[in-house]
Amino acid sequence: MTSPNAARMQQVIRAYVQACNEADADAIAACFTDDAVFYFPWRARWAGAAVIGANFAKVVREQGVGWTFDQLLTDVDRHAAALEWTRFNAHTGQVVRGVEWFDFDPQTFAIREVRPYIAAPVNPDAARQELQDFDYAGRGYPTSRS
Repeated sequence: MTSPNAARMQQVIRAYVQACNEADADAIAACFTDDAVFYFPWRARWAGAAVIGANFAKVVREQGVGWTFDQLLTDVDRHAAALEWTRFNAHTGQVVRGVEWFDFDPQTFAIREVRPYIAAPVNPDAARQELQDFDYAGRGYPTSRS
């Protein structure tokens, strides 16, 4: 049996994916807290629900991409979830697979942070293969092997 909080997180993520596929900036933004952050491994983060909504709507319209909702894991105690997805590009035929880590506001269950990880080859020119602008050290992640 799914807990009400797990069901709520799933509902928000499904609404987010649907809104992205429809290029609906307002509906995308409605899934996020006002001060939400969306990190990327290849570009600077997007900050703010309106910015995230507008940028995803623009990407969908211009690039012809759309996502599927493949699998979801939720951690109710941590107000977090991980979504495995597939992105299809109608213009190029490219298929990309990945996972997004979601952190939710515990009172509203709006998304406050997303960290995507994409199945891709390692970039041999980059010394660090990680999300740009993400405070790994501040969050307690290891920053070196020693």
